Amino acid sequence: MGQLHSEDCRDDDHRDSAKFDLETSYADKDLAELQRLVSERGLAMPQCGAGLGPSRTVLTTLLLAYDAGVSAAGGALPSHGTTEQDRQVRRHKICPSALKVLQRIRDSPGHMGVDIGGTLVKMAIALPAAIASEYNFPPKFGQSGRTHNHLEFDICVSGVPFVVRFVSGSTYQMEKAVQQLGLRRNRSWAGPQPVMLCEMPNPPKRGPWTSPCPASPKLGYSPPGSDGSPVEDGDTGGSASRVTQAATSDSESEDAGKFGRNWSDFSDAGFACSRPVRRIAAAGGGACKFAPLFRDALRVEIEQVKELAAVVDGLLLLANYHHEEKDKPQVASSVDMRQDADLFTIGADGQPKQLPWPEQLFPLILVNMGSGVSILRVDSPRVNDYVRVGGTACGGGTFLGLARALTSAETFEEALGLAQKGDASKADKLVRDIYGEEGCGSLGLAGNLTASNFGKFGENPNGEDGCSEQDVARSLLQMVTQQSVLLATAFAKFENCLDRVFFVGGFVDEPNHIARSAIAANFRNLGGCAYFLRHSDFLGALGSLRCAFQELEEFAEAK
Repeated sequence: MGQLHSEDCRDDDHRDSAKFDLETSYADKDLAELQRLVSERGLAMPQCGAGLGPSRTVLTTLLLAYDAGVSAAGGALPSHGTTEQDRQVRRHKICPSALKVLQRIRDSPGHMGVDIGGTLVKMAIALPAAIASEYNFPPKFGQSGRTHNHLEFDICVSGVPFVVRFVSGSTYQMEKAVQQLGLRRNRSWAGPQPVMLCEMPNPPKRGPWTSPCPASPKLGYSPPGSDGSPVEDGDTGGSASRVTQAATSDSESEDAGKFGRNWSDFSDAGFACSRPVRRIAAAGGGACKFAPLFRDALRVEIEQVKELAAVVDGLLLLANYHHEEKDKPQVASSVDMRQDADLFTIGADGQPKQLPWPEQLFPLILVNMGSGVSILRVDSPRVNDYVRVGGTACGGGTFLGLARALTSAETFEEALGLAQKGDASKADKLVRDIYGEEGCGSLGLAGNLTASNFGKFGENPNGEDGCSEQDVARSLLQMVTQQSVLLATAFAKFENCLDRVFFVGGFVDEPNHIARSAIAANFRNLGGCAYFLRHSDFLGALGSLRCAFQELEEFAEAK
């Protein structure tokens, strides 16, 4: 199983379109509807003996054969009541490479943590190290899919080595891709149950597990078990509520292959495609919103992780990994060198400056900057030992909204582009503008501190020293970052941890180096040091992954 490569979406869609529409024509029809369609076409109703009527499989096969014959003869296919929702899904073409990567991710071995936000979905995929090379994903796939190979790292959990890979993409595109996979998979629910190719020998049964989100006919069909009815052992239908846990002995591990182990049921032990249901841990609003869709279309049960808890756990996973690596014998390699740059700040020259993890980590202040801002105090590595101490509604959403209102920018990237070329001091009134340089010295205040955001905005807007839209954008960025810095500094001083303040979240991720520079400069002016992480935007996914790992650790301890 080698690496997938990007394909020409238009050619593949044109080639597959007719076949896909034909194969999914009857996927959402129940037995009564299929019998009605057979009668309307004047076809003889098959009999299965002993007075039994035909199954959905027989009727679907008969109707498909009829349609194929009509199509081959150049005739028009009869209407059979395809739902408007199905037609919308089919009209929204998804690049085949995105569908293949999504299916491959679903079927990959190991554990998975997911963060499903309103804009992006982010995945941290822990693959067993022995076979990780067989599960490479392309750097780019579909319209928005990305594999972040520069973030990859190795980790060992309960003696089992894993390679953690990171994938992201548009939440909207993900939803459409999952819907299309669901329509295609629907064929198998109408036909015979798939053969379990690599089932673990005699796995003990795990008790029923119920999703916190209710089932929903999101794709217009009801796979077995989605109505809340029990799923019999061996049923591989869509919404199985019973999940098996493979607890193998040493001899069974040999039978299962070189990566066989005592996995939790968050993993499929390398045979994800043969398991009835896969469980993943997921954070973000989409963890509940898309739970029925994942269950029905992918046979994936989502176990929700609280969003803030996931961010904290993601940070703790990286911190624990750092300390474990520090205790290992140092071997000169690119991997070991790469990990040292996971924690950094931005120096006065605007360049990243590598920092060691603090020897005393707790308590720490964690500033999560997204559309809004939440500020947490984390007291220890114990589960849920954190508290939200404050926050502000002035975050990334504020920056984008005001940038669109006050400048020509339409997107976040365009707003950042303007800010990069601007000078906030042309819009903001600084302390030195009020007191002069000597007065600042007598007050003990830095002259470049902001006294008033947009204080100069109306003084001479059309003159030589007037504000350009680039200056406005930069001032907006400064305003947003300063609110978080001031709050974080106050909480950090109160907790006596001014040297342990971490800024994370999508707003301070890699593309927004201007925000990171502004935060670091503002924090320096206030006597602190701002920490940033390379995996900043994937902490929610890493925290969800840590949740999945915990079950593996508990199982290993029990054994």
